Amino acid sequence: MSNKINQINFQDLREYIDRVGYNESAVLKELRLETKKISDLSIMQVGAMQGSLLNFLCKIGNFRKCIEVGVFTGYSSICIASGIADDGILYALDNSEEYTDIAKKYWEKAKVNHKIKLLLDDGIKSFKKLLNQKKENSFDFVFIDADKSNYKDYYELSLKLIKTGGLIAIDNTIWKGRVFNDDDRSSGTSSIRKLNDFIKEDNRVDHCLLTIYDGMTLCIKK
Repeated sequence: MSNKINQINFQDLREYIDRVGYNESAVLKELRLETKKISDLSIMQVGAMQGSLLNFLCKIGNFRKCIEVGVFTGYSSICIASGIADDGILYALDNSEEYTDIAKKYWEKAKVNHKIKLLLDDGIKSFKKLLNQKKENSFDFVFIDADKSNYKDYYELSLKLIKTGGLIAIDNTIWKGRVFNDDDRSSGTSSIRKLNDFIKEDNRVDHCLLTIYDGMTLCIKK
């Protein structure tokens, strides 16, 4: 069996999963296609499979109070917001008015705009603003998918904001395989590699690195 698994064509596997592994709503599909047309940075958008996982995690965790840092055009925001209670809230942190204007349009189309509070500022500043509002140890879930150089800071701030048993999901932790290429010492790669190594030894959390798309690490606060 193991030999057969090793012979899997991973492009075929991805196409199969994209065909039967999840359901993508009409609004999400429209947003994904619009983002691809308008921006060369569409690669920053989470994949449909990742979005489905985020929605699934929010539902099984019965999350009510969440944070997302790195909104872009709002795909992952919709996935998270549609997975939380109708009176729940998602604080969406980003510094781009251009892209979050698109996000706001689609939040309304998906009928989740009443659950989302946009904080349009530097991500670190927005995290600290929440801490200054006495929101420490009160969040159920944080999704980190923003500038890689600040990943470690986002992680530490997230640990302050989530409650015991809360979940942090960190995107791009495989980083197209660059993290295990020791010759790659670029800023983004080094930041993610250092965070991965740090989380491995961090006794404040239980963690699991999933190989979904570009890697997603899940951390539960003890």
